[in-house]
Parts: sequence; structure tokens; C-alpha cells
Amino acid sequence: MTDAVPGSNILISGCVVRFSDPEGWPSIHANGAHLCAGVESVEVDPRNGFLRVIQTLKEPTATPILFAFIQTDETLSARGIIGGASGGTGDTHYVLYDTTIDRRLDLREQEDRLRVQSPVANVWLGWVHLAASAS
Repeated sequence: MTDAVPGSNILISGCVVRFSDPEGWPSIHANGAHLCAGVESVEVDPRNGFLRVIQTLKEPTATPILFAFIQTDETLSARGIIGGASGGTGDTHYVLYDTTIDRRLDLREQEDRLRVQSPVANVWLGWVHLAASAS
């Protein structure tokens, strides 16, 4: 078991991912009002259809993850879309689940991407890491 560590030296990163592409492909949404910090790219993982976010922090022992989260916006929430995070250092996989059809979405499939597609459909992603390994 690892001992508790102080709450100082925290790194926070986050990004908005939008599904505004006409076919529902995800992209980073950044402009004067929306920043994206700590993210290199987003994609649909070809192995499982999850949303995959490639982060700039790559060393789990140097910057261990405290938590990762996903929050759907009002557009996706109204559609019954929820999400969950897995991973958190290097890359994070986000599973999207549609509660109206009671199943996980496979973003490799156009039918599933269109369930999240909209000019204003976003997921808000975030991570909190320790800035350096506790020792």
C-alpha cells in the first residue's frame, strides 16, 4: 500500500473534444474560449472503438495519475450519453455508453458515431496528476 501524499505539486490538464464532423469523428475543440492543455491528439481506437486521447504526460512513475474524468455536455446528456475513463498517463480510453439503447458505443461504426454527432456536441475531459513522484 502506498502512503498518502500531500496535495501540493498538482498538474491539471484538460480538453474539450467535439463530435461536429458530419460523420461524427472526434476532434480537439480549442479556440479563444476553449483551451486544450496536455493533449496531443484524439482518435477512435481501431482495436475497440473507444475514444482515445493521447496526452503529453508519458511517464506514469514521474507523474502518477490521481484521477481522470469525462463529462458529457448538455447535448450528449440530453441524448442519454454517459462516459467512463480508463488509463490516465500517456493515453486515456473513454468509453461512451448510450443509456437509451442500453449499450456501449463503438465509434468505429458510423451508426454509433452519429449518436454523438452534432455541431455542438462535446465531452469535457480532465486529468489530475502529481507533478513528481512521491518519495
